[in-house]
Amino acid sequence: MEDSRHKELHAAYLCVKSSVAEDLASFQEIKLALQYAGYNPSEPLVQKIWSENSPNGITFEEFLGVIGKMKTVTADDLAAVFCNVFGSAESKVTVKDFKQLLVTGDDKNELSDSDINYILQEANVLNVDSIDCGKLARVILQTINELKQLSVEKLEEKSNHHRLNSKTFTKRHHKANSSSVNGSTWFTSILKGNFYVDHPSLISHQYSLNINEDGVTVVKIEPLTSDDGYIGSVDMLAYIFREGSDGGRTFVGVTEQQDSEGVNFWQGELTAGNYLIIPFTSGCRLPIPVPSAAEEIGLITRDAGAGRVLLTRQFRALLIQIFDQLDLDNSGGLSRQEFNLYNWRTSGEEVQDDEWAVVQSNFTVHNNELTPEGFLDLHQLEAEDSGGAEDDLWLSLQAMGYNHSGQSVGCAGYSVSALSQVCNPSLQVCGLRSGGLLLDKAIVRHTMESSQPVRIKNMLDLIKYQHVSRDRAIIVLQNKSQRAVRVCVDASSSNNVISHRNGLSVTLDLPAKSAIVAHHFLPKHPNLPWQLVCNETLL
Repeated sequence: MEDSRHKELHAAYLCVKSSVAEDLASFQEIKLALQYAGYNPSEPLVQKIWSENSPNGITFEEFLGVIGKMKTVTADDLAAVFCNVFGSAESKVTVKDFKQLLVTGDDKNELSDSDINYILQEANVLNVDSIDCGKLARVILQTINELKQLSVEKLEEKSNHHRLNSKTFTKRHHKANSSSVNGSTWFTSILKGNFYVDHPSLISHQYSLNINEDGVTVVKIEPLTSDDGYIGSVDMLAYIFREGSDGGRTFVGVTEQQDSEGVNFWQGELTAGNYLIIPFTSGCRLPIPVPSAAEEIGLITRDAGAGRVLLTRQFRALLIQIFDQLDLDNSGGLSRQEFNLYNWRTSGEEVQDDEWAVVQSNFTVHNNELTPEGFLDLHQLEAEDSGGAEDDLWLSLQAMGYNHSGQSVGCAGYSVSALSQVCNPSLQVCGLRSGGLLLDKAIVRHTMESSQPVRIKNMLDLIKYQHVSRDRAIIVLQNKSQRAVRVCVDASSSNNVISHRNGLSVTLDLPAKSAIVAHHFLPKHPNLPWQLVCNETLL
């Protein structure tokens, strides 16, 4: 099922139940869940669904199956229903007849005449004294989609505010060091992290920052140098949010300044409290393009004499690279939390207490951390247990960003550091996930606040915000009207520019009262001049 549709149905389910682990336990709950999913099921249909599924309730998976069998209603379907009800062949109905249809006899919940007039005028479906059924059908479906999107936003905001009680994200304090910057002493805390391609999105490590005294704070993010000494060209920023006592988060700033060495940073006064740092990359250069026709490497070989399963030299080298990715605090070993993040990333499962005990008992550990030798031995054992089959090993490599040629194409490493003049900043890994709506909204808001609004084709309610810096550009479109619009955003006349979209010319649907990122742009060749030329067409 398409990811966006799955999110809508997940949100619809949670409008009725507090968790997808809970079943829909009654006729009314099934009806409500279907209504939140955008359907208007009849009583016989709900009864049929109830009788065909488990008598003890309907699980979330069964709910998805029910939805999969239901027909998607189109605007033409709705218009045809209106025409059948009113006996009209011209797709129009008088306002009087339409109002009569809404009479329910329930005075308490009945819409007033003025309410109906306001709704019809706001929907822009009136034509003299008649209603355009086609327009009305499109407005109804648009409203349904907007409400579903609101449910998804609430779901994602709830997820952002949620703190997993899980070993995957057990917080581990990282000891701060002191350093001298411009003659002043700064207390510094630094951790590594990675961006991973996780189709259809990008995920990264996220960080919790605790500041226990008010004062000047600096946050930095910079790409890590690869084994061959090359510093990757994947763009990266870090967005900073203050954690509120009510669970809400407030955007503070973004690391868009650069120091003399080209490192991105943010500097400002932070009051004592907790903060969230979310790294960001546009996606313009991730996945990393690599030459085609590279030879596939082997992961497993066999001892010529005994026939014992062995890891190839290339595979062992990749595992050491992965070990370095996972060692977020550069301690030289993998803590349980770091190893757990690896297990979650490659298998979707967490390491249980007894499993970690097995790791410590059977593989080399130092200071309760798995050593590089132990990490290799663990994969050697996995290869032996599989009889030399490579399928599961390839799945792990691909999850960590490697292709079948052993090239790192879906991963980019970075370091995040926090510096304070007044206290030891406490920096901790708090998750490996997408920035979600929290990050999307911060990007849109920051772009709108840092650029001048320009009306598209002199339309009052369709506005473009274009922010261009030395090494990147972003375009945000805002639709302030009550209706959805479709816009073509064409940057194909630009010079030396790439976009996070599939091409430089894209067609976008903007819901009513919304703002979205149309394009992230980077120079295709960073060391050459680049020019952005962008035209918008209302379709």
